[in-house]
Amino acid sequence: MGSAENNSVTRGRSERRGITSTGQRLLALVTGATDGIGEAVSHRLAGIVDTLLVHGKSASLLSALAAELAPAHPGTSIVPVLADLRSFADVRRMAASIRATFDHIDILVNNAATAGQHPRALTEDGNESIFQVNYLSPVLLVAELYDLLRAARCCRVVNVVCDIHRQARAIGLGCVDGRRYHPLLAYAQSKFALAVHTASLASAFAGSRCTAVCLDPGVTETKLRRKLVVLPGGVVSEAADNVLYAATMRTMPREFYLVGKEIVQPEPELLRAPVQRALEEMTEEALGRRLPWAETAQGRSTACY
Repeated sequence: MGSAENNSVTRGRSERRGITSTGQRLLALVTGATDGIGEAVSHRLAGIVDTLLVHGKSASLLSALAAELAPAHPGTSIVPVLADLRSFADVRRMAASIRATFDHIDILVNNAATAGQHPRALTEDGNESIFQVNYLSPVLLVAELYDLLRAARCCRVVNVVCDIHRQARAIGLGCVDGRRYHPLLAYAQSKFALAVHTASLASAFAGSRCTAVCLDPGVTETKLRRKLVVLPGGVVSEAADNVLYAATMRTMPREFYLVGKEIVQPEPELLRAPVQRALEEMTEEALGRRLPWAETAQGRSTACY
């Protein structure tokens, strides 16, 4: 991972898909970049983009990652961004810092996630911790950076989900009450909400130069997975390749859900307008702000990669 050979292969594949053909200096942001899939994705994107923002909640881990990436990719500016997604204030500070420095974002990979814990824990904002880290904070980040995404000649939002979301059917800020709480169910519900959000965002982007996709990168051996289940997973490098593919592939109208590198039909529930509207209303109440894409007219998307 991060070798010159791998970088040249990755760069060549991405150029054939057209990611470097916009004429604009490419900027990408990866959340949860200091470990697992996020770290591996950062190594791949560092060989493609001009500026790579790597997010984490540990200053020491971010410094170590930047120290590893920078000399291996001298043509890419590596910018660490520190924030704890359990805090809306931290997310807003991170976004404000990015807006003060950069005028566009080409690729946003919402990868950061938590498996939570038992008993049920609440954040300082009063939300169940898994739901905030895995869903509310990524949506807040997109909302806070929305103008920068729209300013890109072609932007792509990639939300990393998990097929376990198919086991969830209800969405609620508390997920389930404390008496029936289980971290695995809360995780499934958070990823269900993120997938519904992706469907809504993809529709709002339709006809523009922006696209949104969600991706199940595959069963992967990470620290997060080991907290959820004991069964072993696949190698991180393959999952990272799938995320990179989702970030650079050419999309067609209504194609927004991937499992690995395959476009699949999402659960019908994700596409139901009442479900999307209910989630948006609940999300706006939790975040205390309007979602800038919520009232965008539905339309036909235009592929730009």
